[in-house]
Amino acid sequence: MSSRSHTDRRPGAARRSRLCAAAVSAGLAAGALVSLPVGHASAAAGFEQRVAVPAYFYPGDSGDSGDSGAGNLWAQLSTPAPGAGLAVANPGSGPGDSEDGNYANAIRTAHNAGTKVIGYVDSGYLGTKGGAAPDGGMSIDDWVEGAERNVDKWYSYYGGSGLDGIFFDDGLTACGTPSDANAFVDAYKRLQSYVKGKDADAKVVINPGASPEQCYTGAADTLVTFEGTYDDYVNHYGDDRESWEASADPSKIWHLIHTTGSQTRMRNAIALSKQRNAGYVYATDDDNSRPSGQDWGNPWDTLPSYWSAEVNTVN
Repeated sequence: MSSRSHTDRRPGAARRSRLCAAAVSAGLAAGALVSLPVGHASAAAGFEQRVAVPAYFYPGDSGDSGDSGAGNLWAQLSTPAPGAGLAVANPGSGPGDSEDGNYANAIRTAHNAGTKVIGYVDSGYLGTKGGAAPDGGMSIDDWVEGAERNVDKWYSYYGGSGLDGIFFDDGLTACGTPSDANAFVDAYKRLQSYVKGKDADAKVVINPGASPEQCYTGAADTLVTFEGTYDDYVNHYGDDRESWEASADPSKIWHLIHTTGSQTRMRNAIALSKQRNAGYVYATDDDNSRPSGQDWGNPWDTLPSYWSAEVNTVN
């Protein structure tokens, strides 16, 4: 796959058929706007909310309009100050098969500017949805071993450029199976330990795209507990939501909200995310429309037209 073929990548898009339930807390009418104090999300834990971006665009790519049309999208991640607190790099649904100098430079520049950059690794739902691991096989061990090899590649190619950790996509919400209650979470704990063995300070993120069982709080530094549209975030957030999120350290929680088509909606999404205890958040007006000939869309292939306003709203 070409390192510039962004619209045909799996990141996040394979999960569209399972958009997690999302929206307002009790008493908030569908579509209503809310106003909350900026520091609400993290006052108790002392963690200031930050923008966290699935940066599924190539270094050097420019946006089409607004702020993101002003120049290199990767360069914009760290501006205006403090910029994004976190960004996911993804050369080709993972690290690719060799180092890309443009990515090395982009990661180094973002890292030095204060944006933590973590590398994308597909964990394939640990084979539970029928997918084969990178080297074949569909068992949990096959997927863990394949993910570990991609972690090796990330640190081999970009460890010297300031790589700050790993993002495991296509995660699960259940701790395990009826026959092994912790089979799944134990696999992710293995992966967490593997990454920490590379760098004790590495940040590990798991993305189930929905609210996982509490066991996963011990398997990652941060969990993507919502990934979906703005409308879902406003109207269905409470569906199947795990109770642990309400009192968790906000740094454990990341919400990804696409198809957020205006600054007014973006500000509302950010306000809701603070109320919902998300220490990391990202809203974008990009949508999940599927390009002709592709099996999935990619709502993370540019920055929103209101990027600067979003950074300022969050911070």
